[in-house]
Amino acid sequence: MSARVRKFMGLPAADRRLFVSAAIALVKARLMVTLVPVRKILRPVTPRTAAISADLDAARIGWAVETAAHFVPSAKNCLVRAIAGRELLARHGLASEIRLGIGKTSADRLSGHAWLECGQRIITGEGEHLDFAAMPVGDAGRKRLAS
Repeated sequence: MSARVRKFMGLPAADRRLFVSAAIALVKARLMVTLVPVRKILRPVTPRTAAISADLDAARIGWAVETAAHFVPSAKNCLVRAIAGRELLARHGLASEIRLGIGKTSADRLSGHAWLECGQRIITGEGEHLDFAAMPVGDAGRKRLAS
């Protein structure tokens, strides 16, 4: 048995289930990025249930998404990870928001980054976001993106 399989099997059952859920959410998010317009992707998602433990759930969901992204093809994309994390957070009753940022990589080249915030905590894309200026959020930001 490979080291990765042993490591996976050594996880608590709850973490294994969360990891698998994150992998499935990443595949769905990848399809969404390919097939759905960005303005629809960025619409707020309403949490489905009441949160049990916001800090613990958000941190574990972030771990699951970031870890599963190493194993799911095309899931290292920051927007894909943010969409998947948002879906899992909503499923666990936690509100979150996808943030978009833009940065200059050279004199004539811009790049973008997406990360996911739950309250004041960054769930996916942490660290990478520091090199990007965040775009406006809320209705005003969404209206700018839609036009």
